[in-house]
Amino acid sequence: MCGHGNSPSPPPSDNGSYEGSDDGSEGPTNPRYTPEELGALFVDFYSFLTTLHYDQSDLKIPPPSGWPQITPESCGHYKSDYAIQVLRHLPYFDSTCTAYIHFKSKLLDLTAFTLEDFEKHKDYHQGREFWSSEGELMDDSNVVCIAVGHESFSRELWLNVMDCEIFEDFHAGDMLNAVPIETFFDNLKEQYETLKLIPGRNRITIEAEKVPEHDGRITEEAVKTQAEEWGTDLDIQYIRQVYRDYGWPESFRFQEASNVIDDWLTPLGEGARGGPRELAWQQSPPDWDSTRWT
Repeated sequence: MCGHGNSPSPPPSDNGSYEGSDDGSEGPTNPRYTPEELGALFVDFYSFLTTLHYDQSDLKIPPPSGWPQITPESCGHYKSDYAIQVLRHLPYFDSTCTAYIHFKSKLLDLTAFTLEDFEKHKDYHQGREFWSSEGELMDDSNVVCIAVGHESFSRELWLNVMDCEIFEDFHAGDMLNAVPIETFFDNLKEQYETLKLIPGRNRITIEAEKVPEHDGRITEEAVKTQAEEWGTDLDIQYIRQVYRDYGWPESFRFQEASNVIDDWLTPLGEGARGGPRELAWQQSPPDWDSTRWT
């Protein structure tokens, strides 16, 4: 944990906005959502994820007053006091959770951060500029990282706590334009529901935006007799078919569907050297699953 202090909410002003910090810097006024309202948006989206591939038991909902262990002092003042107040009211998935939010990207559990973890994030934004959707250069003390990635083209997600926008950054690539958090969550939800993003049990999430839908049903023989390197459109379409057979997205039976996928892929060979069709659907590296991401 990052500390044991208790910090009350910043007092709202007469018009309902939160006052800035007392550290001499110009504090934010009139954020688009209060910390509690922003937290509710996260709870709604994270609850959706638990109907797919995240485990409900890993979801941590903040108490009404916020996470007591997350305070400006215990977190080393790594961001503005207001930004830390927002973090106090966000839900998190437990740091032991192995699910991915995007390609090689995992959500951070800030309730498990140590002071050293927060110190690391003080300068994590170096070399980045955060521009709001209105074209304003943001004070990076009001932009917090909520998801990190490993390796090229993984995703890092940043939250602008004032305008309540998300920045999506490609690791070793470009940062996309900021979008309102509602739009970001709606878009990500649509990508999941249409299986343009395909999560797997202990596997790296597949980006399948360019893979079309298949007309008609795919037979096991058709998919198993392919000779091409694994990852054809038919492979991806077959995963979609299996998932939908097991209730995706409304009543998805993740473990049952995953067993079918594993039964199909295991004979293909999934070791470091691959099998007859080279490497199949990439498995999550064991050290990635056993390490707390920061």
